[in-house]
Amino acid sequence: MGMIEDEVARLMQKCISCGKCTPYCPANKYGGVDPHEVMLGGETDVSTCVLCGTCSQVCRRSDPFTVMRDLKALENDLHVSQVYKDTSYAMPKTDHPSRTDLQLDWDGDDVYVMPGCVIECKAPFLEYAAMKAIKAVGVTCSELKGSGCCLRPPQFREMQSTERHDRIVEMTSNANGKDIVTLCGGCTEALDENGEKNLNMITFLYNHIDKLPRFERRFKVAVEPGCSCMPIKKEMLAIIDALGCEFVNNDMGCCGKDTPLAELMMADREKECGNGCLIVVACPKCFTKYDAQPGGMPVLYLPELVAWAAGNTDTFKYHNIPIEPDSEDFYRPRFDGYIPKATKGMRW
Repeated sequence: MGMIEDEVARLMQKCISCGKCTPYCPANKYGGVDPHEVMLGGETDVSTCVLCGTCSQVCRRSDPFTVMRDLKALENDLHVSQVYKDTSYAMPKTDHPSRTDLQLDWDGDDVYVMPGCVIECKAPFLEYAAMKAIKAVGVTCSELKGSGCCLRPPQFREMQSTERHDRIVEMTSNANGKDIVTLCGGCTEALDENGEKNLNMITFLYNHIDKLPRFERRFKVAVEPGCSCMPIKKEMLAIIDALGCEFVNNDMGCCGKDTPLAELMMADREKECGNGCLIVVACPKCFTKYDAQPGGMPVLYLPELVAWAAGNTDTFKYHNIPIEPDSEDFYRPRFDGYIPKATKGMRW
């Protein structure tokens, strides 16, 4: 057996077969993988696992999320990519116009920002929005020097745990003891797992809730925190209220990421958000999914909503689904039967 196979066997042996993980698994609700069966060795196909980590959030004895990542790595013969070796990010950077259009005017070191792979490589304008949101509550910020991937994706399972830990420590040490604000829930969890202090953007904004800007006009929004940020959804809802918006959807769920279940899952997400005029997300991956949804609702990354309340809408022009706050039609709920405007050419 190799290192990964040994780890899978060890974690499977720790499973007490309580089955608690299955009802919490967003993929299983759509006919996807059953983490309980995987832990028992009865199911080996993990292609429909969305790698959200929810199974391990509710498990008290083992770590099914790590098993899923390990099996994904083995099943797809994944190895640390050359892209990571060259750039420290898990995926190639796209040639996005916002890289030159928007200037990241970092102004201090109260906190350091860790953008994560999806933002840095696919949607760099979201880091600009995060910078503006942090400044809106009176805090100075800079990008974390040497920032890169949090090493959470399956391709890094072949690395020794000590090697991953050392890389995370090396990266976070550049904050010199100051707070690190993570813009991705997966990055938040990865740093937490390695004992490195950080604040998810939701937590950061919640800690400064009394300083948040407020919209003059109250409008209805739907909220989808994303799987990794679901444990702090109450804080996200408090931020939405403090900004002067009205939260309208009771159900929240997973976007399905890049699995075969994504189409079904996204259809339900859009439906449950239909009483709002837009969707607010806390996960960059969710943002790219919602903003690429054919006929979908407009979507904002949470820091964009804060920046907008503070008077900055510079990132709106990079959305596939238009954000048009000057149009009265924009504030109409997207209930079933509403026909959204045609979207521009998709970038994701």
